[in-house]
Amino acid sequence: MNSTRIERLLLEYSNIGERKRDIELKLKDTKLLKQNAVDTMKAPVFTGMPHAKEIRDIVSKTVQIILDEFQSHLDYYTGQLKLYNQAEAAMYNALKCLEPHEYNIIYWRYLKGYRWEVVSRKTNNSERNCYNIRDIALEKLVQNYKEGE
Repeated sequence: MNSTRIERLLLEYSNIGERKRDIELKLKDTKLLKQNAVDTMKAPVFTGMPHAKEIRDIVSKTVQIILDEFQSHLDYYTGQLKLYNQAEAAMYNALKCLEPHEYNIIYWRYLKGYRWEVVSRKTNNSERNCYNIRDIALEKLVQNYKEGE
C-alpha cells in the first residue's frame, strides 16, 4: 500500500455514501421485480379455456430462468454493498488515527475536494505546510489502513 493508493481510496471514500444509496435502490428494485416474477408463477389461469400442460410448463421454466437471473443480480448487489461497507469501515478506522490538524487537511482536500489554496485558508496554514501535513497524514494512513477487515 502506498500513498497514491491511499489518496485514491480517500477520494472514493468521499463518494461511498452515494454509491451505497445507488446499490440499495438497485437492490430494492431487483427484489421488487423478483417478487413480481414469483407472483407471476403463482397466478392462476382464469380464461375458462383449457390449457395444455406443456405450455404452462414452458412458461414456468422461463419464469424460473428469470428468477435465477434476478437472484444472481441480488447476490451481486449484496456483495457490492458488503464491499463498500468494509471499505468505509476500514477508512473510517484509519482516519481515527490522525491528529485533528492532519484530519482537517485530509478532510478539506480529499473528502470535500477543495483546492490547496482553499484548504490552506480554511486551516490557517501555508500551502507548503499543508503539503507537509498531508505527507505525514498519508504515511499514518498507509500504516493504519487495513484492507478487507
